Amino acid sequence: MKRILVCFFFLFAGLSSHAQIKTVFLDAKDQLTPDSTLAVTYGVLGKLSGDSLYTFKKFDFSGVLLASGSFRDDDMEIPVGKFVYYNWITPENNNRNDGFEINGRERYVELVGSYENGRRNGRWITFYPDGKMKQIVTFSEGIIHGSYMSFDSAGQQEVSGLYKSGKKEGTWTLDGGRQENEYVDDKLVSTLKGKKLREKQAESKKAD
Repeated sequence: MKRILVCFFFLFAGLSSHAQIKTVFLDAKDQLTPDSTLAVTYGVLGKLSGDSLYTFKKFDFSGVLLASGSFRDDDMEIPVGKFVYYNWITPENNNRNDGFEINGRERYVELVGSYENGRRNGRWITFYPDGKMKQIVTFSEGIIHGSYMSFDSAGQQEVSGLYKSGKKEGTWTLDGGRQENEYVDDKLVSTLKGKKLREKQAESKKAD
């Protein structure tokens, strides 16, 4: 931990002699806590003179980077801009081999997304340990709104559909295109698969 703090000190000090840097402790719910005995992770929050945002890095107590992003305030209540979350490669999540490394790396970017005015906005993308996309969820002002897609470990699309204000709407394609569900206001109204789905797809091709 001391090594990480020293690194951050020189990073900010090298850019400005007026950097504001502090260490914060986070509990099991990822909330700020003044009690270090309740902390399961910690963060380094820094702001250079003239900057409007506080740069944030979260670590475990071994000094391993878990997340990075920025906040508008030093109470960390308003996240802003791009956030990146990291995780370990394990035999359980490794889709390339049975080891703890892929291409010599033990860790990977698990999730990337952006905040606007403290709320999730735009595409949030989850990745497999080898870097392939696992899931894409679209947000608008903190609510799931827009296209959704998920992929298998080989990169093939498994599910796709549309959310409208947090509710499934319209046609959802499942099982790699072998099933279609129709939703109205988050309620399943019909399902097509097998012969009936193939007939519908054939009709669509004729119409094109």
